Amino acid sequence: MILKDNKELKQKDFKNEKELQNFFENNLERIIGYRFIDSEFTVGDFRIDSLAFDEETKSFKIIEYKNVKNHSLVDQGYTYLKIMLERKADFVLQYNIKTKSSLTIQDIDWSQSRIIFVSPIYTAYQLNATDFKNIPVDLVKVTRYEEDIVEIDFIKKTSNVKVQDIKMESEQNDVNKEVIVYTEEDHLAKASEEIKKVYEELKNRILELDDIDIEIKKYYIAFKGRTNIVDIEFTKNKLKIDINMKKGTLEDLLNITEDISEIGHWGNGDYRVILNNSNDIDTLIPLIKQSLKVNRK
Repeated sequence: MILKDNKELKQKDFKNEKELQNFFENNLERIIGYRFIDSEFTVGDFRIDSLAFDEETKSFKIIEYKNVKNHSLVDQGYTYLKIMLERKADFVLQYNIKTKSSLTIQDIDWSQSRIIFVSPIYTAYQLNATDFKNIPVDLVKVTRYEEDIVEIDFIKKTSNVKVQDIKMESEQNDVNKEVIVYTEEDHLAKASEEIKKVYEELKNRILELDDIDIEIKKYYIAFKGRTNIVDIEFTKNKLKIDINMKKGTLEDLLNITEDISEIGHWGNGDYRVILNNSNDIDTLIPLIKQSLKVNRK
C-alpha cells in the first residue's frame, strides 16, 4: 500500500510487458546499478529482452520481463544462461559494439552471470521454485501506482537449501558448474572462529546505521546503500575493510586507514582498514558513517 497526503494510491498496472521493459531499461542504472547494453538482443534462436553489464563484477546480466504469471522462470532462466555460456563471444562482441570497447572473453567473470526476472506479480509456485540460496535467478517485483509512483521490491531468498541438493535437469547442472552464486558462508569459511565473531559484530553495527543491503560478491561482501558503502574481504586472521570514498574525501583523524588508491584491490574505494579484533570497531564506525552519507539510498 502506498499513501500520499493521507490518500491510498490505486494500483495502475503497466499495459504490457513492453511498457514495463521501457520503464526498467530507462531507469536501469538507478534501480539495480547495471549498465544497459542492448534491448531485444538476438542470439541464435533466442531473443533476450535486455542485456546489462555489472561493471563491479565484470559480468553480464540477462533481464526478462513478465506481465503475466504462467511462465516457468527456472527453466527459461537456465536456458538463457546456457545460451550465454555457449555463445560467450556473441555477448562480448555486442558489449564491444555498443560501448566501443575491446573486452575479451577472458575479461568477463562468467561465474557471476545472472538472469533477472522483472514482473508486477509472481505466483507462489514461481517464488518457491526460485527460493534456493544459490540459484542464479533473481526476481524483481515492480508495481506502478497512479501519479506515476513505482515501487521496486527485490525478492529475497529465504531458503537454506542449495540447488546442488535437489535433482535438476542435466543442462541446469551444467550451468551450475560454471555460474556460481556465492554465499556468506563461502566467505566465512576462509576465516578463523575469532574473525567470524568480529565480522558478525561489525555486520550488526553496520546494519544498525541505516537501510543497508548486503550483497555477496565473489571476492568480498558488499554493504550497499545507493551503491557500495564498505566491502569486506576475508582472510583467516583479519578482515580487509574497503571504504568507498575517493582519496582526499575521508576525514581520518586517528589515521587508521591505508591509502589503496594506487594498488590493485577487489573492493571499492581508496581507503582500507585492517580489522583483526572487535576492539577497533568503534574507531571504524565513524569512517563508515562518512561513506554512508555519500552512498546512502
